[in-house]
Amino acid sequence: MNDTDNIEQINDLVKLSFFSEIGKAISRAKTLKQTLDAVMEQVGVIFAPSYWSLLLRNPKTGDLKFHVVVGSGVDKLKGIVIPRGQGIAGWISENGDPLIIEDVSRDPRFSPEMDKINGFKTESIIGVPLKNGEKVFGVIELINKLDGKPFTAFELKLLTTIADFAGIAIEKAYYLKALKRIATLDQLTGLYNRRSFIQYYEKESDRCKRTGHSFSLMMIDLDGFKKINDQYGHNEGDLTLKRVAILLSEQLRAADFLCRYGGDEFAVLLPETNREEAENLKKRLLDQLDVDNSREKIQIGLSIGIHEAEGNDFTEVMHQADSEMYREKSHKTEMTISDMPENIQNLMDME
Repeated sequence: MNDTDNIEQINDLVKLSFFSEIGKAISRAKTLKQTLDAVMEQVGVIFAPSYWSLLLRNPKTGDLKFHVVVGSGVDKLKGIVIPRGQGIAGWISENGDPLIIEDVSRDPRFSPEMDKINGFKTESIIGVPLKNGEKVFGVIELINKLDGKPFTAFELKLLTTIADFAGIAIEKAYYLKALKRIATLDQLTGLYNRRSFIQYYEKESDRCKRTGHSFSLMMIDLDGFKKINDQYGHNEGDLTLKRVAILLSEQLRAADFLCRYGGDEFAVLLPETNREEAENLKKRLLDQLDVDNSREKIQIGLSIGIHEAEGNDFTEVMHQADSEMYREKSHKTEMTISDMPENIQNLMDME
């Protein structure tokens, strides 16, 4: 064994030691971004490529999108989408197999489109799929080693092992993100749910106690909503709730915290807003939503109760706003829901 072989073996052992570090970094990551950054940082240290990137696969279209791109002058690539199956990365994504190419000019799968965008010249590539089982999440692709040498079979095997760990970590990050969404959002309307609203109320309440400022809470109830469910089914009722959520979101301010409180009730927390300001907002809201009826639209009675708070107990404040809302029911204001089926329009006309 000559000196060159000894040096190569030492380099391989050093790379294996970095493998332990990347495992630790991935295990510490809690979000998808942290996971991707941890993977790519260690990849740069271990393999010393000129350029390297991590692309995530769109599960619906199969396209790949550059999410992490590292190297001199590669910022132009970030966010660019590669159509399904195109280029080396597309081939890896479609086939789920690692690939090493010493000279891309001799490989018909290589596409020069990215070189044209970024202005560099790709000579050699090593790429591996990010996957867990047979499910491909994306691709890690390394281009041109800094020392000018081609990538080795050992490096391909090492990168594949790293990608296996990364694939599991990415799936975990997706699951955590999905669980967080389920825990904080109403699955029908996409608004925040009651649990999130209570948590936000507690934070705002604490802030008001410190600053001496007040905020207002608005309860919104849809009158006549039960008849839609009873006569035309819950699918029509769900569609109505979604449209109401959109209309309210469009009319409220960016700082206001809107949630579906439950059933056909919505709640809004208005930061830095006193009773008078909340009443003005309520009037503007009702004015915006009170428009002429037509055959393509339905009208639903809207009752709104307001209570100004200065860090009071949540149950007490909600009770006050709720009580006012029900007093308002004798003075209905109608809001228009566009693009609804005509049968719902007829029902509301009868009511």
